Amino acid sequence: MAALYKISARTLRYYEEVGILKSYRKNGSKYREYDRELCERLEVILLLRRLSFSIKIIEELLKGDGVNFSSALQEKIADSAKKVIEARETNNLLRDLAQELAHKPITAINAAEMLREYVYLSKQTERVIKMSLPPHKEKYRVAMGYALAMEVCNENSGDLLRKLKDFRLEMDKNYITFPPIRVYDSEDMAQNQVLIVWNGEEVLRKDFQLENAVTCANEIVGQLKLNCLKYSGIPLKQ
Repeated sequence: MAALYKISARTLRYYEEVGILKSYRKNGSKYREYDRELCERLEVILLLRRLSFSIKIIEELLKGDGVNFSSALQEKIADSAKKVIEARETNNLLRDLAQELAHKPITAINAAEMLREYVYLSKQTERVIKMSLPPHKEKYRVAMGYALAMEVCNENSGDLLRKLKDFRLEMDKNYITFPPIRVYDSEDMAQNQVLIVWNGEEVLRKDFQLENAVTCANEIVGQLKLNCLKYSGIPLKQ
């Protein structure tokens, strides 16, 4: 059984100990035996474990004790989306670091500047603000729903991160300073909604269709650019 499903015998015993799998023995045999029904149950368990469901949730799902599987699955989808964004940004940062190391030693790299070029959407990996500040205390921020963040930050659709990097470089080139701006996905937002808060005031709240990721990214950058120019004190043409 263990060899068939490429798991350890200890794992089988553990599932039995916690009560999510059973076995039977014939005539006092020392071997646990499993029929087709138990195999199918194990297959469900292994699928749910592959999807990172906890043993407790798996037990409740198998018993049908009021756990809404659709709701639990949507939570996993949202969590997976955040991890995809984090992995993509980590890959981009690694790639840029490798390019820098091709020309200079690690001690000569301006790590603060490199990190500043990346706007992390995952709460666990943000680098553009002090982590001690809760989201609602930040004066300059862009919040998006999970679904919208996935599309807007995708290199093949909205490509927001590259546009934000280009925007910052343009501001730097023109000697225009601006505050750290936190861009993040928020569980408090509707899936397709974006919110921009500037100096503590809401300047944009809008719903976008997922297929309009480019329009959304351009509008976010345009709004931030407008407010950064105001922040710098540069008079704007009507």
